[in-house]
Amino acid sequence: MAQRVVYQKDGLLHIRFDYDPDLVNLVRGLPERRWDRANRCWTVPTQHVVAVVELLREAGFSFDEATLQLYEERRADTGGLTISQLNLQVRNAIYAAFPGPLWVVGEILGFQKSAHKDVVDFRLAERREDGSIVAEVSAVLFPEARAYIERKLSQAGNPFRLEDEVKVRVLVQVDLKVDWGEYRVIVQDLDINYTLGEVARRREEIIRKLAKEGVIDLNKSLPFPLLPLRVGLITSLGSDAEKDVLKTLRESGFSFRVTVHGARVQGPYTEASVLNALDWFRERAQEFDVVLICRGGGSRTDLAWFDSEALGRAVATFPIPVVIGIGHEQDFSVLDYVGWRAKTPTAAAQLLVQRVRETLQGLEDALEQILSQAHRALSEAKKAHQERVRHFNLAVAQKLREARRDLGRLYRALPRAAGMALGRERDYLEQVGERLRRGCSREFSEAHQRIQELHTRVLSQARALLTREAHRLSDREKRLQALDPRRVVERGYAIIRRVGDGIVTDPAQAPRGTQLRAELRGGMLRLLSQGGEREDGG
Repeated sequence: MAQRVVYQKDGLLHIRFDYDPDLVNLVRGLPERRWDRANRCWTVPTQHVVAVVELLREAGFSFDEATLQLYEERRADTGGLTISQLNLQVRNAIYAAFPGPLWVVGEILGFQKSAHKDVVDFRLAERREDGSIVAEVSAVLFPEARAYIERKLSQAGNPFRLEDEVKVRVLVQVDLKVDWGEYRVIVQDLDINYTLGEVARRREEIIRKLAKEGVIDLNKSLPFPLLPLRVGLITSLGSDAEKDVLKTLRESGFSFRVTVHGARVQGPYTEASVLNALDWFRERAQEFDVVLICRGGGSRTDLAWFDSEALGRAVATFPIPVVIGIGHEQDFSVLDYVGWRAKTPTAAAQLLVQRVRETLQGLEDALEQILSQAHRALSEAKKAHQERVRHFNLAVAQKLREARRDLGRLYRALPRAAGMALGRERDYLEQVGERLRRGCSREFSEAHQRIQELHTRVLSQARALLTREAHRLSDREKRLQALDPRRVVERGYAIIRRVGDGIVTDPAQAPRGTQLRAELRGGMLRLLSQGGEREDGG
């Protein structure tokens, strides 16, 4: 197909050519260009005819008469450059300064935001050692180049993915987007080995630093528990890694107690999330025997999030063993060098199961050995006991014969000895009885005398006390009789009561019309109140 531009009555310039990536990039620099799928050509509004002709003429394009006539009219009518013409000339100047693609190194930023689109816009950034950004440039990845790079990654075994914070070396064409006047680079190729080398270099640098500080072997030097049944697990909740670990421990038949702390295991928040989980288990280290950090397989850059100096130091200085089950057998991260490495999450769980099984087997072997030795010792002890019983029986028989002879002698001597002993004891008891009679008689006489004295003293004091209390009661009776209200009535006074209520002590208690009862010496008097009076007679 010839490279040709044709003016159409629809107000568009149709640009046709055989597919060529360089020509595609050239046409993309035109303002308001569109791909017409139906007609299989690029279109540009006729108002940009000057930009179309001046850009494509040098690329060998031909133009129909209508296009050239419109070009001459528009170029003669303009009083200066249009913005698109200015941007186009700047773009040509950039192409003159950078006529071919060149390799640049940078870190991908903002890739995920437009990764689902055909054309991916992102940024390439340069960072300082402290992580701050020195400079950025806009980048664009067109579908053809993206398909080529992804095919290249697939052939290499997908060691990593294009995503944010991955450092890459890419082949780019410096460009300017004519529509907006935006400077950018168009990505055409990717150096896979550079990114893999950067991941390995960063990991080695962290490992050397931890080794120099003398902490790299601290966790691995801790004694591994014989029965690691209290397990802490750090992983993504609901992930295959969590399911594999729990399934392996559950199927072992041992009584594992697992506490799962969720964490990010991919992306820029991995370090902070895993450190938070480690801090939680560190505060409760006495409640656990071992902690597992697990993640399933992935690309090398996916696993590179664990190549963190802070994570490495946290695992190296952790107070209990930390088992690392990240990725596949061939994958390594910084944590594999400072913790107890297992090949996969399942292998990490199997390590615990195997440890418990070995301990149990050791206990069973030791118990079997103890039982065997105990059986042998019991057999020997039984024989020794039987021999001792035989000697004992012989000795007892000998002692019984000797005792029988001694008893015989004692039996014959017993009556005479018993009579002498009983006579001595009888004399002694008679002497003791006499002394007891004399002593008891004296003690009883003295006690009787003391009781008589106490009896006399108690009677005297009781009579005096009763006399005083009788006088006190009589005095109280006289005072109570004097205070009895009825004594007041007997002297000519009256006690006023409201009918059905208590004693009246204040005129306010008996307003006009109140029925009253007066208690007199001779009986009760019914009254009707006329109300109270003031002291002044009012």
